[in-house]
Amino acid sequence: MADYTFKPEILIIDDDSEICETLELLINGLGYYVRYFTNPSQGLEYFERELNPIVFLDVNMPLISGLDVLPKIKAIDSKTQVLMMTGERDIQTVVSSLYHRAADFILKPFHLKAVEAAISRSFEYYNLLKDKESQDEAITRDLRLAARIQVRTMNLPKLKHRIFAEVFPMRYVSGDFYQVVSLDEDKTLILMGDIEGHGVTSGLIAILMTTIHREIARTTSLQPGILLDRLNQELCREIGTHSMTAVSVLVDHSKKTITYARGGHPFPLVFKKNSLEMEILQENSGQLLGILDSIQFTEKTVTVEGSDILLLYSDGLLGSTSHPLVQTLTHLPGGLHRIESMQKEIRNYIDYLISSAKAQDDISYLLLEI
Repeated sequence: MADYTFKPEILIIDDDSEICETLELLINGLGYYVRYFTNPSQGLEYFERELNPIVFLDVNMPLISGLDVLPKIKAIDSKTQVLMMTGERDIQTVVSSLYHRAADFILKPFHLKAVEAAISRSFEYYNLLKDKESQDEAITRDLRLAARIQVRTMNLPKLKHRIFAEVFPMRYVSGDFYQVVSLDEDKTLILMGDIEGHGVTSGLIAILMTTIHREIARTTSLQPGILLDRLNQELCREIGTHSMTAVSVLVDHSKKTITYARGGHPFPLVFKKNSLEMEILQENSGQLLGILDSIQFTEKTVTVEGSDILLLYSDGLLGSTSHPLVQTLTHLPGGLHRIESMQKEIRNYIDYLISSAKAQDDISYLLLEI
């Protein structure tokens, strides 16, 4: 019966045609297809089209050194296993080849067993890298889908009052989350939280928290302390693996009051209308959710003014209320467009953190005009 086992093509690049033909005979005898080039530029052009899994590459060629061709091959396809060939026993050549990620080093004249062993090792590692690449692609697709689902759970409702909110995950899915529920024209209920850890598990728990929070808000009294208590019980009794910081805020726009309860989350800030004053809502320090199911989350109500602006945020954005960004926000001019100016400053700072690779955690913020 014919053998239909797939044998990938092996590429040889060496300026010496006799060397190429000798190596071709050896590799053909092992059952592999071979293509060789004595011109390295033509060989590199061919590789760019075919992406051969294994390349035998001569180190010393008159037109261009194999050490210069090697990084070009790896830049085209990092999985390709490049076997460097030379007749010189030069340790510096070996070091340079390995530095540029050569798979192996073959000395001339060739020995069949050495060539066979090098090809076998190279194919094994190439297939391992290929499988990993496929798995990584599948994981990335799943993460992107999870990220789209998570974003849908954090859509902002249409409010009479201006609001801005965003989440910036470290990688696709975030442990940070928020939920805004419009109770009527005069009341807005907000939950912001930060699940321990990063990635899919934290993101799924965040989705669960917002789902439970919305259901609780529909069926029970709207007391921030009670809402956090219910979420804490869910984390402790049903999840049991992750803790969470959270803040629950009920804004009564007509009465100009903010009622809030905290569970270890950063302090909410209220920026006063047309002034350089800022109020830190820090009376209730709160405990982390998901640690003890018997914790009581106390509430505090404060009086505000119309056009004051509430800022909620995660510790990925601000480590403390004395951060320079807070001072910048405080000194922005008052007036009709103050909340837009605040949002612009926050976005500029987040862009800086991300572009400079200084973001160490998921980032979230919410601005609400009272």
